[in-house]
Amino acid sequence: MRIGVCAGAVLAAALAWSPPAIGQSVYVAGAIGAEVVRTSSTESGGSTFDTGSGDAFAGAIRVGTSITPVVGVELEFYRPGEIESDDGGPFYLPALDLPLSMAQGIGGSTISGLYPTGLQSFIGQTTRVRTSTTSALLFARQSLGSRVSLAYLGGVGFSRVVRETEFGFPRIIVPLPPGILPGSYSTRTTQYGAGPVVGVELRAGMTEHMQLVAGLRAHTLGQSLVDGWMIRPSVGLAWKF
Repeated sequence: MRIGVCAGAVLAAALAWSPPAIGQSVYVAGAIGAEVVRTSSTESGGSTFDTGSGDAFAGAIRVGTSITPVVGVELEFYRPGEIESDDGGPFYLPALDLPLSMAQGIGGSTISGLYPTGLQSFIGQTTRVRTSTTSALLFARQSLGSRVSLAYLGGVGFSRVVRETEFGFPRIIVPLPPGILPGSYSTRTTQYGAGPVVGVELRAGMTEHMQLVAGLRAHTLGQSLVDGWMIRPSVGLAWKF
């Protein structure tokens, strides 16, 4: 439901934003694609610390219009799947709410009576990151024939990054009776940002109104949650009005 609401808002905004022009053409496109994310990372003690590297399938909806026969504008809403990574350990929790007597009974020293330091090295971490973007783009079209053209795109992408992190104790490594340690401890962070977008597309006319669109777009994000770049190949259909 949220995807439909956001896509509808993008479509309405694009139609309102497009300046009136004689003979201009408006198109709406849907696409399926992939997201390839590579971020800054650190390896230490057999564990990898990064901010969301990985791959995921994705979907996009786009609306655009021509300003001149060569130049146009486009809005795109792009929603990928979650990228999940299992980073291993050790990781340190702020508190596990274990009573001091229980922590001392398990073994190891304690920090402020919160949890046993002897068990910290067994804590694992699973991270899920999703970066949805709404991009405002300007494109220039180069004709390759009567029905085929190349489009070069550039603009800015407004991102919403949701990062969920779950900490837990692997049961195999910590053979303790059920109930002594919590199953998991999770956090969720949402961050908004903006970054440049560039891309190239091949647009091939199939009928008078329908086009096959295949392309590649690259986003650069410099944020505390995602510090790196994203490559997004996609293929879809566009309907010209």
